[in-house]
Amino acid sequence: MNIPSSYLSHVYPYSGTANRWALQKGSQEPAFAKYLDLDRQRQKMREQPPNCGLPSVYMQFVEDYKAWKTRQPVEPLPDSLGWTEENLAFLQERYSGSLSSFEIYDALETMREMGILSEKAENCATGSHAVVMHMEGGVYKARVGADSKEAWLHGFDEAPMTGFHSLDGILSWAREFREEDYPDFITGAEATARGWI
Repeated sequence: MNIPSSYLSHVYPYSGTANRWALQKGSQEPAFAKYLDLDRQRQKMREQPPNCGLPSVYMQFVEDYKAWKTRQPVEPLPDSLGWTEENLAFLQERYSGSLSSFEIYDALETMREMGILSEKAENCATGSHAVVMHMEGGVYKARVGADSKEAWLHGFDEAPMTGFHSLDGILSWAREFREEDYPDFITGAEATARGWI
């Protein structure tokens, strides 16, 4: 798949690790099903005006999340930081039962604000970092087939959050997460310090 260099202003999520959490979902339909539907993405592309690209699945999801978030009541967070009883009680009250895709993402954002997750952990959970591309003859090329799942989803299906269904699943993943296991994930501050941003 050839991608002109002017198209690189878009950021694509990609996760280089297999989503073992998705294996635990059993017969339950994933909360992210509509975003992981390749036929839906192809249809959306056909509906685009000529010479217009389709934002990545991750960017589509984030835009939908932002619209959803504006309709939610604002709740002040507890004053404590980290894995405190107060924070866990807040999360359990706010995110109970089977969660929608937006509630899952919101829980991850809230956990980062509470100091339960680092920025790197949240980025890993959401799969929000760039796809690796290389340049050939002035054109950036991704190493995937033009009609492959990877070309359409840009690794969004591998983000751990797409396999979460409840707060318990999110907390279990967060307890096991170790930053040193993901050296390729860097924070915005790290990228700025290296002069990449």
